[in-house]
Amino acid sequence: MRTVRVGGINDGQIIYILGVIVVFFRLLPTGNGFPVIGDRETEISESGKVENTIRPEKVYTSSMFEHWSKSGWKSPSWSYKDPAAWASLPGSFCGGDQQSPIDIVPKSSVTKAYPKFTFHNYGNFDKMKIMNNGHTVVYNLAANTPADRIPYITGGGLNDKYQFHSFHLHWGSDSSKGSEHLIKSKSYPAELHMVHYNTKYGTFEDATTHSDGLAVLGIFIKVGLADNEFFQPLVDEISNVLLNQDETTLNRIVSFQNLLPQKTTSFFRYSGSLTTPNCNEIVIWTVFENPIKVSERQLNMFRNLNDAANQQLVNNYRPAQQVKGRIIYYRRYNGCELKESWPFTSTPLLDAFRYSQCLINYALSWE
Repeated sequence: MRTVRVGGINDGQIIYILGVIVVFFRLLPTGNGFPVIGDRETEISESGKVENTIRPEKVYTSSMFEHWSKSGWKSPSWSYKDPAAWASLPGSFCGGDQQSPIDIVPKSSVTKAYPKFTFHNYGNFDKMKIMNNGHTVVYNLAANTPADRIPYITGGGLNDKYQFHSFHLHWGSDSSKGSEHLIKSKSYPAELHMVHYNTKYGTFEDATTHSDGLAVLGIFIKVGLADNEFFQPLVDEISNVLLNQDETTLNRIVSFQNLLPQKTTSFFRYSGSLTTPNCNEIVIWTVFENPIKVSERQLNMFRNLNDAANQQLVNNYRPAQQVKGRIIYYRRYNGCELKESWPFTSTPLLDAFRYSQCLINYALSWE
């Protein structure tokens, strides 16, 4: 169909804007003070909630992160066979109040107008290192990667610059399970975690002693019919790291950008923890709403690995933890925020206008 442009605006944008006008009038408050969307009233969150829940600083030491280094892989001090026992490990925070992963219930989340993420240096990298640490496989940049080429992220509601450290995966024994985070109690076959640390603390080790030390991007993985060509470089050398402590170098280029979902504009955000002992509560979690696809064949390659006890490395995910009053935020794909405090303010018309204006600006930004 031919696209018609009127004053620089195409027909698709015109239709969208007309729809926004309808939305504006549907958002006008009803007699009981609640905005109406579609045919139901929206739930109103408690007033007075703030974005960053203040949590007391816990004291973490670098020795708590031995599982990040090869020296910490030599003995299976914990396993996925009995995650309930993690809370009893020496120095463990696994019984804390801000634990991860969680079961995300979208209708209980609070919409937040976070800006978009900016992914800096998320290009192509060769000679990455892959290591079997007995609990997962960890991918690191080559040691000689120039400092000005190391990936980092800004925006997305983060207050600081977070530099890439490593990424790893969690998967199940079959594709009915595997992801750590759940959506409405439903799991994906696997989940990719891209770990970044707050550069204001200087080093990764120092960042892990602070409650805002890490920003982890959680990416759901679902099964598609065809191999994912961008995921394949992660799979090629799996046969060379079958055993605990095995490590090797990837021979193919890894495209960071293409490991992300096609749409990174909608995501969930909450304050949480590492999902392995000692479960330190130092992570700002971003869980993208849209998954990436890989083939069953590609996932099966990870299921061939052995863990620290020389058993098949599968089901390396922690069960969902209790939310315990934390606020789970949600960024809509368009970045617009619908005010949820109308019964407590005197500006519902202004709020509706601003929300509609945001939607129009989103439409006008289309290329």
